[in-house]
Amino acid sequence: MRVPEITDDPLQPADAAWRELSSQTVPLVPVPLESQPNEYIRTAWEGRPYGRVGEVQVAAARHGERLFVRLEWADAAEPNTEFPDGAGVFFPDSADDGPPVTIGSRAAPVRLWAWRDRLVVQQDLPAVRDLVASGPGVFQPVGPRPEPDPDERPGGPSEVSTGWALADGRWAVVVSGNVGAAASGRMGVVVWDGSNEERAGIGAVTPSWVPLAVA
Repeated sequence: MRVPEITDDPLQPADAAWRELSSQTVPLVPVPLESQPNEYIRTAWEGRPYGRVGEVQVAAARHGERLFVRLEWADAAEPNTEFPDGAGVFFPDSADDGPPVTIGSRAAPVRLWAWRDRLVVQQDLPAVRDLVASGPGVFQPVGPRPEPDPDERPGGPSEVSTGWALADGRWAVVVSGNVGAAASGRMGVVVWDGSNEERAGIGAVTPSWVPLAVA
């Protein structure tokens, strides 16, 4: 995937810059059940379908030291109740040659920029988090930072920023962080369908890395 350098700051998914950039359809598969971190999760989800988002449209751009990734996918018709929809992109270390389907491992953690929609009772929670992932649902913050304003722009106190919109039954989400996270030239994508109670390690993920050619 070509990641051109642009002069705009395209944090919002409807920004004009995205109309000038091409996107790719990236397939997604369920995070393997056998890789889930404990027996309870493996038993609870055995035989139950998850990872229902089968593909996502991905585009990316660079603005200075910021990398912007836009994700778009079809929202489920069922309403969300207890769990919100979510999505993220993650980047391996340059030496990591393992597949992305487990969203990192203890031996080879990845950097994860994770967005989630917020239900009414979750409005005080940050919309995007900068995490280290070392396996399905094994996510830790990259160090303390203040909770961001939902409309926070790059250059503020947060390492990562986001913009998002739901229109015509489709989510469009932009996540942004320091371009240095993508030094390996590879990226994974994960999407959670909240209406199916997907969260943590239960979701849909890229079965192979998306190559990035950063300008």
